[in-house]
Amino acid sequence: FDAAPECYYAQYDFDGWIDEEEDATTPADISVDKDALPDPLEKGGWLILECISADKHVQDSPLSIDQAKQCLKAAAELHASAWEDQEFLDKASRELSRAAFNLQMRNPKELAGIEGAWGNFCSNFEDDMKANGLWTEQILNLGKRIKSVADHVSKECTPSPNDRYATIIHGDYKAMNVFLGIDPSTTPTIMIDMASASCGFGMSDVAMHIHHAVNPEDLDDGGEESLVEFYIQTLRDLGCDYPADVAHRHYQLSVLDYARFFMGRMWKSATPKTMAQKKDNENIANINRSVPSAMRFVKVVDRYLSEMEGAAN
Repeated sequence: FDAAPECYYAQYDFDGWIDEEEDATTPADISVDKDALPDPLEKGGWLILECISADKHVQDSPLSIDQAKQCLKAAAELHASAWEDQEFLDKASRELSRAAFNLQMRNPKELAGIEGAWGNFCSNFEDDMKANGLWTEQILNLGKRIKSVADHVSKECTPSPNDRYATIIHGDYKAMNVFLGIDPSTTPTIMIDMASASCGFGMSDVAMHIHHAVNPEDLDDGGEESLVEFYIQTLRDLGCDYPADVAHRHYQLSVLDYARFFMGRMWKSATPKTMAQKKDNENIANINRSVPSAMRFVKVVDRYLSEMEGAAN
């Protein structure tokens, strides 16, 4: 895997703040006497990375289907590089964090308040939901339904290092965390902002990327499915065993996991006006700056959740 900027220098000193042996996912110790800690202005580090040329690379959002495939190819290469590598993943699980939207990393208030947050969304987007056939009892209860499965879904999306199909994921795989080669045949795709890299299932990156980065009209009529299939086939071409039924189950679970995060965190104060204000902000998810994207995402989440509920009954 080489789809990352070259690192020329990395040095840090956090002695007294972070123990080298401390697990990255260990909650902060609230009993620590903050006044006894070293001066934070005397701690820190340097990270010098390769400069990415605008002559050869571009950042863009939303992405076309072909651009999304470039990103998913790079994701597959990352995932293949650590596919079921238990020793490496065990080290990663101790020293790295979790994906940005992993339930373990989120404020518990998000899940606790998700029903109210969804109620606010429905009130604010009533006209749009009705116009899209979404004003039904089943969808009005989507917050409650997502909340009831949130813990289960998160556990299913958070593998142990020795689980089948476990790998290293980017963890925050939005369009603006990728530099695309202007000529992809000669210039490689480059990922940036690996702060949320962790042990996980690759479909977590795929689910976030597709719904963060691609327009709804491109996802309709089989577009979404074609991107998922492209990713699966790319993984297989790289030598990874990923049965279709397992892969699609992981994808659906990852979409539901991402939806839980979005409903509890991003959509609790969303309105048509706020989406209009954000429409040109490329760093914001399509489903938080485009009403059509949001409405399509609701339909997808309801469909996948209904399938899960049906299988359980």
